Amino acid sequence: MNKHTDKLELLSPAGSFECAKAAIDAGADAIYMGGAKFSARAFAKSAEENSIIDAIKLAKSNGKRFYLTINTLFKQRELKEIFLFLDSIVCAGIDAFIVQDLGVAMLLKNKYPKVELHASTQMTITSSKAINLVKSLGFTQVVLARELSIKEIKAIKKEVGNDIKLETFIHGSMCYCYSCACLMSSFIGGESGNRGRCKGPCRLPYSIASRSDKMVDPTSHTKHCRGRHSVVPRAGDFQEPAPYILSMKDMCAINSLSGLVNAGITSFKIEGRMRQADYVYGTTKTYRKYLDEIILSKNCEPNETRRGELREPDIKKDEKYLLELYNKGGFTNYYDKHNGTTMIQRYERNKK
Repeated sequence: MNKHTDKLELLSPAGSFECAKAAIDAGADAIYMGGAKFSARAFAKSAEENSIIDAIKLAKSNGKRFYLTINTLFKQRELKEIFLFLDSIVCAGIDAFIVQDLGVAMLLKNKYPKVELHASTQMTITSSKAINLVKSLGFTQVVLARELSIKEIKAIKKEVGNDIKLETFIHGSMCYCYSCACLMSSFIGGESGNRGRCKGPCRLPYSIASRSDKMVDPTSHTKHCRGRHSVVPRAGDFQEPAPYILSMKDMCAINSLSGLVNAGITSFKIEGRMRQADYVYGTTKTYRKYLDEIILSKNCEPNETRRGELREPDIKKDEKYLLELYNKGGFTNYYDKHNGTTMIQRYERNKK
């Protein structure tokens, strides 16, 4: 048997109790959930303590793991508030905290030493040095930045070895910038994405001005003009009107799963704590099929005959299903593409 594939984990989002149930019914190995405060998805439905506790009990009764997100940046006055709602939640049986703020991580470690610490993707961890740092502070799992390629992940894994688990996203929304390195929502919408309240200004339509437009400063790439935002295309960029020029397409990593497994990833995360239960169920069910196929193929002995326990997946059919379930202009990911205009939504997605 392959020890690495025996430990693979499918991690699904739960923005509500209904979503938690959908994830578990669809085959998730673990779910992650956050409350109204201190979570990078403050607008998700899972705001009530009782809802979180019910979801924990459901996960535990089904032999699943439960991760609680405490993944925003904290202000000094908030440090005393952290534990006001955590004691009862921790007692219900959570397995790990997903944390961004290192100071808060140390507070949680001291208060709840038996609960694992997972480094949030909000930390923007992109190197083995950063992983070794958080490992020295007691973290046992790292959610890598979404902007890494498989080649980079493999190099990182080679340096950090097996002493810490690596997790990465495989499906869902992507940020125009590195996760948690954006101030656009703060400046334009008055709410900070680093505080879990991103207004998504990158998802809005913007006008494109040509270099001959008199309103545009030709020495500047962007300029705020008369209440609208105009963007000057650089040489070689698309010239046609494309209003959603900052909105990234969604991630879909069905084709990259085997590469991620070979690179050393053990936890595969679906984004979507603000999505509905049908999205959670559909994405979880689809990726469960592909991970099971990988596990089965890796764990077969060289001379062992496959007995058709799983029907061979149809990638094109499943991608079409996921596109219809939810997407923002199509699918992309950084695992096999560095950057480019084809990763941007550009146009409003077709209504099905």
